Amino acid sequence: MIRPETSVLIAERATYAVAGRPLLSDVTLAIETGACVAVLGPNGSGKTTLLRLLTGVRRPTSGEVLLEGRPIASYSRPEIACRVAYLPQGLTVDFDVTVADAVLMGRYPHLGAWRPITASDRDAVHAAMKRADVEHLARRALPTLSAGERQRVFLARALAQGSPTLVLDEPTTALDVGHQLELIEILRDVHAEGKTIVAAVHDLRLAWEHFPQAVLLDGGRVRAEGLSRDVIAGQPAREAFGVRVEVGADDELRFTRGDAPRAARAPGTSHPLDHP
Repeated sequence: MIRPETSVLIAERATYAVAGRPLLSDVTLAIETGACVAVLGPNGSGKTTLLRLLTGVRRPTSGEVLLEGRPIASYSRPEIACRVAYLPQGLTVDFDVTVADAVLMGRYPHLGAWRPITASDRDAVHAAMKRADVEHLARRALPTLSAGERQRVFLARALAQGSPTLVLDEPTTALDVGHQLELIEILRDVHAEGKTIVAAVHDLRLAWEHFPQAVLLDGGRVRAEGLSRDVIAGQPAREAFGVRVEVGADDELRFTRGDAPRAARAPGTSHPLDHP
């Protein structure tokens, strides 16, 4: 049930199509304030498109997205950024900017046309860089970093925004195992501090272990939502991923190629945080 009074983000029958081909179809869901939600689905299921609609990067072809009870289209980009920090997948920067300056960009939505950078802005940047373990890279040029290092810098920039909601598109991409666990620890900490977390997650085990809630997309439609363990172990997930999902006595997930057929896809459509 959608409860507008307690939901920070709401999609109401949102559809997004390109050249008449639907990437998302008639999606209705709500993200409760303070929730921690994994967006799941096979490749091409619409995860990235959904996150772009929820952050106002794209507008639905039909339907509506609400942010804090207002149509997201009624906000300016800086107003959205002060409320929702978005970390897209595969960000690249070609110009020669230092890591410190890249993270400082996270403060720009708060500056407006005239307010200068203050000590509190620099404190927020310093805290975000420390949290994302990129302090030692502060003077490096962003294009010289590895993909994993850049991902941590972009995470620091999102954290520096100080927005109450954090939306991430497959944030562990390009990270080694150690930094994947570090990122999950960061997200767990900021969630415990009261932030709302929404993340597209490719790894079902990650969602199973660390995200209390989940939304499953397939064929551009919501196939299941609720407690992540119910979603992942349910029939819609078996159909979406084409695997059998079994839960062992040790609470570990086991996957085998399933006998359940993959769900039919819409025309034109093409992987957690512990409770605080």
